[in-house]
Amino acid sequence: MCDTKTVKMNRVFALILTVMMVLAISAGCGSGSADNAGHQQIQDAGKIVAENDGSITVIDQAGREVKVPKGVESIAISYRVVARFVITLGEGEKIKGIGKTEDFLYQIAPTLKDAVDVGKGVPDLEALAELDPDIYFHKATDVDGLDRVEDLGIPAVGLSFETPEEMKKALTIMGAVLGKKERAEELISYYDQRIGEDMQEAETINDKKSAIVMGSSVGKVADGSMLQSNMIEYAGGISSAADMETTELWPTAGTEQIFKWDPDFIFITGSEGASYGPDDIYNDPAWAELKAVKNKHVYVVPAEKDSWEFPGVVSVLGIDYMKSKMYPELLSEEDLQKNIDAFYELSYGRTFTAEEIGY
Repeated sequence: MCDTKTVKMNRVFALILTVMMVLAISAGCGSGSADNAGHQQIQDAGKIVAENDGSITVIDQAGREVKVPKGVESIAISYRVVARFVITLGEGEKIKGIGKTEDFLYQIAPTLKDAVDVGKGVPDLEALAELDPDIYFHKATDVDGLDRVEDLGIPAVGLSFETPEEMKKALTIMGAVLGKKERAEELISYYDQRIGEDMQEAETINDKKSAIVMGSSVGKVADGSMLQSNMIEYAGGISSAADMETTELWPTAGTEQIFKWDPDFIFITGSEGASYGPDDIYNDPAWAELKAVKNKHVYVVPAEKDSWEFPGVVSVLGIDYMKSKMYPELLSEEDLQKNIDAFYELSYGRTFTAEEIGY
């Protein structure tokens, strides 16, 4: 027979094993699944779990249930990506608190100049407590920050825009809690239609051009998990860096690898504050033998004041720009301008001059 000590140890071991099995099952059957970029996808994000005359409870992109009052009149944001979406939904005047912003946004939402600083990238709890907004939008990855804001009694909604699917889900959530469901659906429908048309046209291209998008420094590239790489493919090109295996954002491929790829086109990010431009590449003898350099096919993705690489609906213009450079026979400069005007008219109810958007 086993002694008492052995029995207790066996029971402890059995308990530990049971807990490990439960955790393993939970991990396999949880509400989230990772995409190939390592982002956590919350399957129930956007689901309305409760609604009445005074409030709506939704699952945000951090997997949290958030109860938001209907008829939101004041909005606070520390995650600057959100501001464009709020403005595009027609709620820009309700932004009473914001962190980092851009001059371009003042053109379309002048009241942003009066908004108080509630933290740049992280919530300023003291400022938020004083402002006491009806709703606070923040990045879904900062769950601790979201929970701290909730502790102040302010509904805090976590959002993510890293992939097209996340972007559309974020729009759906924002449309629901701001009472702008139809407007959100309109923007998503426009995006899906444009991307669908691009993908159909891409299938008809026999002689596809290869391309890369380089980041803030020479040698950094957008790999297959990044929006910029997807944009090349939507435009009908072949993303040379699509199969890179990395966990980095803007991984370093290095000039040796880029020379092996020898892409037909090199696009330089306009959204990451690159410290170099096409002339630096053209004037560097080390790059002279690349096809993209020989043929003068090195470009900065517009626009300086309103990035067309932005993780949102505006990325359709970045795709258009790439297409116009790789396949001018498919999209002329005149047609590109028509698409630019159509996008801004839909998004902000007006068009902009090239100078106003830095194009």
